[in-house]
Amino acid sequence: MHRRPPARLAACGPTRFVLAPALVAGLAFSCAAWADKSDIILFKNGDRLTGEVKTLDRGKVSFDTNATGVIKVEWDDIEQLYSNTTFEVVLDDGERLYGSLAETTRHNEIRLQTESTALDLPIATVVRMTPIKGTVIDRMQMSVDVGYSLAKANKLEQSNLGYDFSYREEKRLITFSFDGSTSSSENDPPSTRVFTNLGYRRFLDNLTWDPFAVGQLERNDELGIDRRVSVGGGMSRWLRDTNSSRIAFGGGLIRSWEDANGVAETKEDTEALVAMNFEWFRYDEPELDVSTKFTLYNRLSGSREPRGNLDVNFKWEIFKDFYWSFSVYYTFDQQRETGAATTDYGSFVSFGWKL
Repeated sequence: MHRRPPARLAACGPTRFVLAPALVAGLAFSCAAWADKSDIILFKNGDRLTGEVKTLDRGKVSFDTNATGVIKVEWDDIEQLYSNTTFEVVLDDGERLYGSLAETTRHNEIRLQTESTALDLPIATVVRMTPIKGTVIDRMQMSVDVGYSLAKANKLEQSNLGYDFSYREEKRLITFSFDGSTSSSENDPPSTRVFTNLGYRRFLDNLTWDPFAVGQLERNDELGIDRRVSVGGGMSRWLRDTNSSRIAFGGGLIRSWEDANGVAETKEDTEALVAMNFEWFRYDEPELDVSTKFTLYNRLSGSREPRGNLDVNFKWEIFKDFYWSFSVYYTFDQQRETGAATTDYGSFVSFGWKL
């Protein structure tokens, strides 16, 4: 690394004592930033890139270089990858391993140096990598969707807001999502739909099933639900986890408290929960993500009917970190007490940003 000559302070008196610590701290931070970026990518076409591996997810490596900042590198284009950082490495069969990335002469493989041995892993079998000592920011992912539409014929006005957040550590995953929409027209009163979900997942060693906990807050004017609070947990697992698609399945029990429109009594239910998530993603430009989430709640107490949600979302990247989103939702819920509709559905076009 090129060393710069020592900087001289032209200021004198008290100013020197203010500027000197700041300058020393700045130089130390700069040197540390340069020193950390020692990971090496060797591409299949023979190119070489030096920087810092932030993460591997959805078929792309987030790689930070001094010249370009954080860029996305397609995992399929990489021949070899070296790093002294300790990573959590997830394979397509669900196995989780821990170690650094040692040098190797084998093509299309990475050598994972664990505490006890060295493992040569085909690149195609590695679906996720997370630095164990990564910063809090490196472990966070966020996205925001905003949409608005106005139809002149019947003065139908719709708006929607979506927010997704996740924080990943070695042994746990914390997620939060908010999905809200409002609609009004010349002939119909305003209607609001809100669904908020807080999730926690714990990763267990050598087990394919992981425990999870969930908390939900809902409102749906179309279904006559003023407020529904749900808390519960269960077990989940990946049925498929590759660099192009994922399928997750889970089941458990929740307890819910519901205030319906026009009903004074708060209804309590114990419900069996079954959920299935499917994700498909293409990282060739333009990037395309398709996700489908289906959740079924079967009430175990009383005589009320099952309820469920289906959400389908398409995202097209239009330029770096910004995308168009088209989403469709369908909700069914039997509300005999209120006489409200038993189904609610809709679609939205949004503009989004991901961090």
